[in-house]
Amino acid sequence: MSREEALQQFPLKKIKANNGMAVTAEVWEEAHEYHTHQQRLHALFSHGPGIISGLDVIASDPPDTSVYILPGIAVDTTGQVIVLPQPVSYDIGDEMEGLLYVLLSYGESRPRPGDGTGQADGVMYVHTEFSIFARTTLPGTPAVELARIQRDSREAAFHDAENPSKPAVDEIDLRFRQEVGAPREATVAVCYLGEGDKQHGLGAGYLARALNYSGRYRVLINDDAPVAPGVEKNTLIYLVGAGKFELSRGQINGLTNYVQKGHGTLLIEASNAEAAAVFKNFLSTSGFELGDLASGHRLLTEPFLFGAAPEGYETQGKPQVLVGEGVIFSTCEYGRLWQGERRSGPTSREEIRSAMEWGGNIISYALERQRRAGR
Repeated sequence: MSREEALQQFPLKKIKANNGMAVTAEVWEEAHEYHTHQQRLHALFSHGPGIISGLDVIASDPPDTSVYILPGIAVDTTGQVIVLPQPVSYDIGDEMEGLLYVLLSYGESRPRPGDGTGQADGVMYVHTEFSIFARTTLPGTPAVELARIQRDSREAAFHDAENPSKPAVDEIDLRFRQEVGAPREATVAVCYLGEGDKQHGLGAGYLARALNYSGRYRVLINDDAPVAPGVEKNTLIYLVGAGKFELSRGQINGLTNYVQKGHGTLLIEASNAEAAAVFKNFLSTSGFELGDLASGHRLLTEPFLFGAAPEGYETQGKPQVLVGEGVIFSTCEYGRLWQGERRSGPTSREEIRSAMEWGGNIISYALERQRRAGR
């Protein structure tokens, strides 16, 4: 629907109630249609057509010809609000290949009694509905695009994209989704271990402020949080260690389950060699396999492009960044760089900007892990 067509539907009159008037079904319908049209136009012009919240599309586990659409809200091109209250599995089947569009549309049921007693004895209800369907062309009727898939053959199974910026054949492509809602929320718990000065949370706060100002995310920082039950509710746990310290068995199990079962993300920063040794021992005994940050890794591409991790506060020795599934280990002390500090001297504006973008990639990575888990 064009802007002009939408404006033509704006109601220019409404029923004025008065004592003694006959409220027939037609009068009732007309009175409520006024508000319905206003709500649709408000949704269309305030948000625009697209996805307001949720409706993530993820592959089955193990992969097959089905995809899962997670709960969420969308607005179609007529301003109709479409709600999925719970996850839905949709089987695309084996009848199509090539470029496929996964789409969502609005619908309504036929009027039916709400209490099973029939129209003569009870109120009739129209239920809002939705349809999920896949096709090889975009439809001429109102629909919201959820995903695309370039399918190699009719038997091919679908996978989540390893690189969301460049999905491969048979991978779910989310690049063309029109997202018009509020920014995604991420919570970060900054936890200090050992003899640190507890300053990294200040840098995390500056990072959150920059990301929130951009409108891409809504990041909340819980500074000086204990490594204790409840911390696993955060999108990202930022562990900062200095000197010698020990993690209890309960803390080790909790952090391990947080990453492996809860699909949370650990950002670990060691301020000195002693802390690095403790952290690496924890990661090794917990079964985390870390390696160098390879070219094309999501941390280097989403949403900002890097050739390598930027330099941090620490410039002495050989600062390193190692990654594993759900774990980022660093001796660069980005928490200090996020507050404009470097050991080697004054920080340039470009270095701070690069660090903030790097922080945005870390947040994006943590949110993506949660999305894939369907949380």
